[in-house]
Amino acid sequence: MSTPPSSSAVTTQVELTTLALGNLTGVFILIGATSSLFGPLLTTFAHHFNVSLPKAGEVLSVYFVGALIGVLPGWWGLIHTTGRRVLSTSLVVVAAGTLASGLVHSWLIFLASIFLLGLGFGSLDMSLNVILSRTAPEGRAHRLSFVNAGYGLGAVICPLLLVVTHPRNFPGLFVAISLVALVLTTFNGGVHAPAQKSEIRQHEISAVGAQRWPILLTFVAAYIFYVAMETSASGWMSSQLQRGGFSTSVGSFVTAAFWMGMTIGRSLGGPLHRLFNERRLILGGLVLAIVADLAATSNHVALVSYPLLGLILASVFPMGLLWYTRLVPHDSDGITIILFAMMAGGVIGPGSVSLLVSHFGVHVIPFAFASFAAIDLAVFASILRFAPITLD
Repeated sequence: MSTPPSSSAVTTQVELTTLALGNLTGVFILIGATSSLFGPLLTTFAHHFNVSLPKAGEVLSVYFVGALIGVLPGWWGLIHTTGRRVLSTSLVVVAAGTLASGLVHSWLIFLASIFLLGLGFGSLDMSLNVILSRTAPEGRAHRLSFVNAGYGLGAVICPLLLVVTHPRNFPGLFVAISLVALVLTTFNGGVHAPAQKSEIRQHEISAVGAQRWPILLTFVAAYIFYVAMETSASGWMSSQLQRGGFSTSVGSFVTAAFWMGMTIGRSLGGPLHRLFNERRLILGGLVLAIVADLAATSNHVALVSYPLLGLILASVFPMGLLWYTRLVPHDSDGITIILFAMMAGGVIGPGSVSLLVSHFGVHVIPFAFASFAAIDLAVFASILRFAPITLD
């Protein structure tokens, strides 16, 4: 008679050395840095490529269309090969996309390069979070929050670099990011993440579809609206302030402060989770986010409320993944579906704001942010009706 696999062999497939955990944080810093470039540079893109501001906003949508599609090859890779190979391949794609973006002079070719960059981002964002969600339950909340804090740290660094180097020199920054991505590929040796097809518990949880799918689809909707809110805010707050009379540097500083708030909040994720459970952190944060967004209708108040918004939203993303793993344990495929679908929020959010701005002007921006937050609050609150799934 065959011996069933041990619990540890099933539930703790991913192991990370200290160096590997640090490198994953570095990768999050990289993708956060890249994603945060677009908001402060929208006006610069408009001037550089001689297009309108709403058209320059297409960069955000193209980037996230690429990210949405990029999740698929990353997902296939995690199922059929090691997480280490997926990370390295995705970093090479990011390097290619950023290098091309920094060298081209045609608007259409630039958009194509941004699309390629988005492919790598989507694969990285998904695979990093899935890998972290497959680590040991003990300390998982801390790992998810701490490593995701790297995203916010990177998003702080790049807007500040734009202030120092001047936005018109953005091509050089894209080339530098390309080189960093290549360097990071050399430090993935400590990532032990076998193919997901070897996880027995995944097949068991997938079999209880009647319980699993309502929970999964609700989380999918919640993450779509969360990403719509986060990407819209980070992408458009600078343009609102610039059109409101502030300089490009001020817009970059506020964007950097937004991400600094995100970084601080996520760094405190572990201690906060011990004081407040993930449900309270998410729902309370979204209520406060609505208040901060509406306060930003005053451009002068926005200088403070947008950085606070980053601090407020910090726990939503990692704590949502933790909430899902409590309700549907051992479901790496479910997390991948959530991370795949949420990329649609990066298309819907900035695209919707771009459309609204073209019709009503920049004054509509904070109201759009608040609307996304209110919808997301309602969707996350509806998850309270679900009970955790238990396996025999």
